[in-house]
Amino acid sequence: MTNELCNACQVGYHAPFERFQQVAVHEHGPTFLKRCERCGTLWHETLRDARIVSVEEAKHLYSDASLP
Repeated sequence: MTNELCNACQVGYHAPFERFQQVAVHEHGPTFLKRCERCGTLWHETLRDARIVSVEEAKHLYSDASLP
């Protein structure tokens, strides 16, 4: 993840969702780890909402994900 959020991520997790790459799926989900293709921000998406997560938290939540 970069230190700076793109303009879209500053506003929040919203359409157009094509800018997000799915990185991983939690096996006990349904939750998803998404990466913004513009700025690299990682998002933890649930059925109710989405929030920004650090690489460390993403590794904890999605142990099978390929993360730096």
